[in-house]
Amino acid sequence: MISGIFENCIGTTDAAAALKYWAELGYKPIQQGQLSAEQAELLYQHPAALTSWRLQNGDSATHGLVRVMLWSQPRNAGLGKTLPMVVGSRWFASLTQDIYTIADAFTDDKNNGGDWIYTEPIRAIEGIGNQGTGLYNRFVGVREMFVIGRETRQAFFQRYNYTRPGYGAIAPSSPLKVSEGTHSSLVSAEHELTSFYTEVFELIPSKINIKRSGYQNPSTRQTLILEQGQEFYLSAFSSPKDIAGVLQIYTPLYSTPVQQEFSQPGSLGLSLFTYQVEDIQNFHLRVSNSSATYVTPIVANEFGELSFGLIAPDGFYWVIVA
Repeated sequence: MISGIFENCIGTTDAAAALKYWAELGYKPIQQGQLSAEQAELLYQHPAALTSWRLQNGDSATHGLVRVMLWSQPRNAGLGKTLPMVVGSRWFASLTQDIYTIADAFTDDKNNGGDWIYTEPIRAIEGIGNQGTGLYNRFVGVREMFVIGRETRQAFFQRYNYTRPGYGAIAPSSPLKVSEGTHSSLVSAEHELTSFYTEVFELIPSKINIKRSGYQNPSTRQTLILEQGQEFYLSAFSSPKDIAGVLQIYTPLYSTPVQQEFSQPGSLGLSLFTYQVEDIQNFHLRVSNSSATYVTPIVANEFGELSFGLIAPDGFYWVIVA
């Protein structure tokens, strides 16, 4: 059985700065490991020495962790400050206690030399929500914002007047009161290829699994920095064993740049998602007999765990961890 998204992996050129940044969001190192260039090429198909840190947010050990990856020779500069909706883009989202605290922190940092693109918090209705008309008919939904830095791409959201137990846990020790990653997103060119994630990964699609949205939705327009007329399909997939760690796949219904080469292992910034499985031998056989390509042998990763890599039919690289 497969987990929710286990790790959001970040390529970096400055491990100390990366660890300091993630500490502000409540992530603490729990493991450190290394691979030689030859070993890294076997698993990640990038021949450079690697040192990684696994970071955990509070008690959230089964999904939404961060892996900081320091490469001796990065593959490329990564997605950088590319806008969210380009083919190959990745990002992940976290719950926060006070989204205006997040917005203020990035605003103050940018005003003092920080290099960020971010959107202002905006109301969004999630599923069954309520726009709110006054004191006695209050808003039910979230406020959300998007942040893009040289090595990070993140969404933050705050809930209003409803709860969803298990979907985001904010540790009291988190300086900015931010949870683990609750869902991770990809932008793919061909939406029909999402069937791979149900048929091979055995993820569970949401009840409304192909949703059309885009510029006409004010919150979506602002958060994803869309231009007039830009629309997309969106599907969401969850693990059979975890409410969080959801995978979301977007497909633009308009022409976008293709940036997939900048979001694979070895690239700087958000460049890989991982899953955990209970029986890696059988899962490897399942993937090897599927439409996935470049399936690697099962080898030890930098933390000594049995792992293998693959490229899904949509072109995204995945690593599976025992």
